[in-house]
Amino acid sequence: MDRDNLQDAVVLKKGLLNIHFGNKTSDNFELPEITALINTKIGYSNPYEITVYYIGDRGLYSTITIFYKKGWYIRNVNFYNPCQECQDQNFKILTKSMNIPVKNIDSEMLDIDSKGFKSLTFFDQQGVIKPYKDLKKLYADVSSYPLLANSFNESVISDFKKKFALSLSNLDDYNNVAYRLAENGNQKGAIELLQQIINKFPTRAVAYLNIADSYWNIGEKEKAKVNYKKYLSLMKYQKKDLKKIPKYAEKRAK
Repeated sequence: MDRDNLQDAVVLKKGLLNIHFGNKTSDNFELPEITALINTKIGYSNPYEITVYYIGDRGLYSTITIFYKKGWYIRNVNFYNPCQECQDQNFKILTKSMNIPVKNIDSEMLDIDSKGFKSLTFFDQQGVIKPYKDLKKLYADVSSYPLLANSFNESVISDFKKKFALSLSNLDDYNNVAYRLAENGNQKGAIELLQQIINKFPTRAVAYLNIADSYWNIGEKEKAKVNYKKYLSLMKYQKKDLKKIPKYAEKRAK
């Protein structure tokens, strides 16, 4: 929902993307072919502009930015290959600026290169972790691409743990990946990684705060409360700067 307090929606129906922006007139257009479409999400860059994130069935995804100014316009389309370690780096991000009314758009105009999306290099869902040699690069991509974070299911988490064994040297990066998973809505994946951190490094205060936030966000308030209390206790015991404690943590711990 944007600042007009009216419900906004992006709905995929019969191959067309229908956009409803508050009380503004709805319009629709056909998305470029990126194999089977399995998910769409909405983001905002300003009150009259929305970005639609959509994903195909093999990790391939794109964004289309739409704005309303006396009618619907497509500002640009971006294709993202969320694999920094893939052999062909030319296809990491491709952008096509448009500023064309939706009513004048056809799906071919949204193709980014002359061969279309299917010509681009991408990986299978089961191979998300395999291309990465550097945990920092993986963290950077998880931070930049929300839909990559959402792909961290049980299988991907298992691959992640096997490839990047938790140690003191990568503890910060591990915690950062978990934090970004939570920020992008993947609370289950975040909890799995944070619990591993707590089991191996039980005095890491911030891990308790992060896992408490994730439990709170999925409605498991009692588990959240236990971890908020542990976080507050460690902050005091370790003589950390108590001014950095979020006010909500103290409130939720009661």
